[in-house]
Amino acid sequence: MVENEFSIEIEKKSGSLEYISDFIQEKSLNIKLGFKKTWELMLVIDEICSNILSNSFSDSLLKIRWRHDSTCVKIDIIDKGEPYNPLDPPVDENEMSVLGAMGTYMIKEMVDSVEYRRVNDANRVQLIKQKRRTGNQKNRSNHTKGSG
Repeated sequence: MVENEFSIEIEKKSGSLEYISDFIQEKSLNIKLGFKKTWELMLVIDEICSNILSNSFSDSLLKIRWRHDSTCVKIDIIDKGEPYNPLDPPVDENEMSVLGAMGTYMIKEMVDSVEYRRVNDANRVQLIKQKRRTGNQKNRSNHTKGSG
């Protein structure tokens, strides 16, 4: 399997989400991923990146790496900001936390695999979306790994 890799690095500022969405949409169209799978990827990435952008106090760049082969798309979201695991449910009981929990649920439901790691002061979220569904199997990982 040959992987094709593309990446972008953007500043953490308003307007960044549109640039990220355009990147994901362009790459999805190039490999004919399909409307539904593209929409799901864009929604999940938008959820994760909007949380990073709204909660980050770091001036570092946000990196999105796209890789694909004949079976799947792998997307890494890398941020050198504060520790942030998008798979952790919110701690508070207020309405905004409930809405945040919906984002966590959506992430796990719309991709085939998701993994968070904190390595060398960087957050790394890896999403995997299969190009074709084989049965009703989903490998929803909720791994949190420490520095390595």
